[in-house]
Amino acid sequence: MLAQITAHPTHAPRPRRRSPATLARRSAVLLLLFLCIPLVATLALHPAPAAARNPSVLDGLALAQRGVSANLCALTFDDGPGQTTEALLNILRDKGIRATFFVVGSRVHLYPETLKRLVAEGNEVGNHTFSHISLRQRAPVEQLSEIARTNEELARLGIVPRYLRPPYGRYDNATIDAAAALSMTIALWSVDSRDWRKHDLSAVLPRKSYGVRGVRGVFLFHDNHRETVEALPNLIDRLTEAGCTFVTMSEYVETSGPLCLH
Repeated sequence: MLAQITAHPTHAPRPRRRSPATLARRSAVLLLLFLCIPLVATLALHPAPAAARNPSVLDGLALAQRGVSANLCALTFDDGPGQTTEALLNILRDKGIRATFFVVGSRVHLYPETLKRLVAEGNEVGNHTFSHISLRQRAPVEQLSEIARTNEELARLGIVPRYLRPPYGRYDNATIDAAAALSMTIALWSVDSRDWRKHDLSAVLPRKSYGVRGVRGVFLFHDNHRETVEALPNLIDRLTEAGCTFVTMSEYVETSGPLCLH
């Protein structure tokens, strides 16, 4: 017969008393959960903008995450073709450099031979809209038309652009959707020469105070500024001395690895 075991009152387990520090931590956790519930609900109802989610938008930050330590430099020129584009092409040819031109659709039919030469010499062509208007907050149908009309003008010359650069770098979700519908990627820049201010372009060169050898990135210029064309030979020489390896936009984008902004 098994003996009956009776717990003596003096041996019964006593309830654990939580320390003030434990109680404080528990209160903090409960408060945090209480505060986070509205935030989670808000995010569920209002997700992040497509521009922040869409990996096909190559803004300055995205471009800074590409490239390699070989100091890749992509020279890009907006707003052409124009009267000074041929002179710019002569410089690139003489220097053995290929660049990328984001052209305005309404100007394409004015300079067909320039564009044919541009492509024949290994340069790349991108889309800079038809009328050079700010796309942000424009009607989606208008944005699509601006991009598609430029593609149509280029298609007559056998050119199919891969990249769209919205004028002034301004775009919204409708721009992203329009580019995606045309199988294009939005591509901005990481080094702005601000040559439209007609100032000394040495500002795009590396500064000793950075403590970093060389310069790299996607450079923004405009091929319809005579001052830019005149300054380009010396600028290319100095960038070469700084260690630049010149590539087109596609070559730059297709190269993976860390890249620091200038």
